Amino acid sequence: MKRLLLFSDDQLWVRHTPEGPSCLFDADPAAFALTEPLPAYAAEEVFAAESAEPPAPGAERVSLRALFDLVTPQRYAQAGLARQLLHWRRAHRFCGACGAPLQRHATERAMVCPACGHTAYPRINPVVITLVARGDRILLTRKAGGLLPFWSLVAGFVEAHETLEQAVAREIAEEVGLRVTNIRYAASQPWPFPNNLMFGFTAEYESGEITPDGVEIAEAGWFGRGDLPPLPSRVSIARRLIDAFFTLA
Repeated sequence: MKRLLLFSDDQLWVRHTPEGPSCLFDADPAAFALTEPLPAYAAEEVFAAESAEPPAPGAERVSLRALFDLVTPQRYAQAGLARQLLHWRRAHRFCGACGAPLQRHATERAMVCPACGHTAYPRINPVVITLVARGDRILLTRKAGGLLPFWSLVAGFVEAHETLEQAVAREIAEEVGLRVTNIRYAASQPWPFPNNLMFGFTAEYESGEITPDGVEIAEAGWFGRGDLPPLPSRVSIARRLIDAFFTLA
């Protein structure tokens, strides 16, 4: 028997114990069609696997975002890695070069094609997210479509042959029509939804008038400490950048 993190689609099974919520279950990894070993945490061997059915009586499905407030930061990071790896395994069953079924690499975390030798590693998409300051106010945006009930920072994927700093300037210009200066790296965060790596930056307003593109961004504006709109959860690097700015301001 091993300790497993079990997912149903993109939600994690969680059970209530006398010690509090737990997302670990004792089971044989061989009983599941798709499993992936995880780096050891607290000297325990843990696997990720998929289970459509509840693994124990009373188990409930919880989103990874909701899990943030239920477990330790180390366990949350382990669950995020598990979700990302399972998504990778589901999306890399066949070779992208010749179409043959892929096999697990013998020594690396990779899928390899026995026909042509093509090797597929876990995918990571680089994303830049930037806190733009103008004096003691920051730029916040609301996504188009009305799906997210909060305002956040400008973010976007890094394009081919582009530096992170170039991506920061381009995304801000494209989405809200502003030019920025003094672009500085702040922090990074794995974001397994499903496989992003967020690079957090700060920048200062240089010129331009806010002009939301209407495609990615519906509204944007400058906000100070006293008039902040609803913000992202503290699970996100966006919130960490915002909190850090007003702590230091």
